[in-house]
Amino acid sequence: MSRPVAASTAVAARARLRAPRRRPRRRTSPPRARSSDLADIERDAANDGAARLRVSRAFIADLDADAPRRALEYVGLPAEEYNLIDPENVTLDEDGFVVSAGRQRLLFLDVEPRGTVRVAASADGNGCVQTLVRAEIVNLKPDDARSAKVIDSINASLKDLRLRNEVTATTSDDGAREAIKCQIDVAGDFREGVFARAGGRLNTVLGWSLGAVMPWFLTQLAADYGRWSRNEPRVSENASLANVASKIIAGSRGKLPPGVRECACEDVDV
Repeated sequence: MSRPVAASTAVAARARLRAPRRRPRRRTSPPRARSSDLADIERDAANDGAARLRVSRAFIADLDADAPRRALEYVGLPAEEYNLIDPENVTLDEDGFVVSAGRQRLLFLDVEPRGTVRVAASADGNGCVQTLVRAEIVNLKPDDARSAKVIDSINASLKDLRLRNEVTATTSDDGAREAIKCQIDVAGDFREGVFARAGGRLNTVLGWSLGAVMPWFLTQLAADYGRWSRNEPRVSENASLANVASKIIAGSRGKLPPGVRECACEDVDV
């Protein structure tokens, strides 16, 4: 090999050593769709583009065995005689009872949730059925364009929401004491608004929410029944928000209050 050629070869070799090594290109795969997205696609195909909501859950709460009055009489009370909601937040119009959740502030929203409920006796005469007639979110800042857009989207979905709550008198598993059963059925075919965009996840979220709230609600109902049965002042317990929240979260995790159990749902039309 001639000296010029050898020299150039040595220079090239040193240059290669000094040059940064190129990292091998990482092979990339096309993004995979999440299973929930696939479920939404299948849902849209099966339901003409609607987010289909169908959730039912039922719980039973055993009552005080020493209470002198029947549970059947209690669950047959007129709706205005239940003492779980501030009477100032309940009014009566031609469609039923209008129940307000009061003023609620969340982030930039300032709203008042309202629901109109019609109450009737259950088919078997063992309780009452509360049916949602109308639900809406009232915007308390109507001039705020951002909140108006969000609330309009919520109300667009709420117009298609259907809810049925049946409260009936029953007995404990061993038949030794009276009990109260509550079954809530929620349905809707949403083509617009926030519920439509939530898709199939809506069923999971709502099922979790009912499992959290219903056990706590039944403990309140059982306590009110005890006070009513003994003709005691029917004043709701002044529980702290943190205490109530902890009980609701415990229910969502499957830790039920004493005397409360989940049971099978009856098939009903909502």
